[in-house]
Amino acid sequence: MKRRWTMWIVGGSLAVLFGCGGDVVERMMSDPDLKAKVMNRIGGDTETAGRMVDKLMGGLETRQVVLDKIIGSRDAMQALMEHIAHDQTALDGVIGLAVKDSTMREHVLTLFKGMQMARGR
Repeated sequence: MKRRWTMWIVGGSLAVLFGCGGDVVERMMSDPDLKAKVMNRIGGDTETAGRMVDKLMGGLETRQVVLDKIIGSRDAMQALMEHIAHDQTALDGVIGLAVKDSTMREHVLTLFKGMQMARGR
């Protein structure tokens, strides 16, 4: 009798794993509640979230999505600008990129001249 129950449990488990369960990823992508649970779980685990960001930044299309989301978020953009403002290398890089464009170079120079004039007062 015990052997029969064991066979039913093993058989049922195999059926779920190999047939009845379906593709887990497809199920998650088609079920908004399940997708939200998975994303909340990833967002709550810094190691996994970091690995996901690395994955998203690795592709051109997904990198653009991440950048658009950051730029579109006032809080995220503010945090990014604060980080750049406190990192001399990052700030040098941004200014260096900006002055490659003639219009932006004039704007940067105008800002610097304004800061010099304000300091001289």
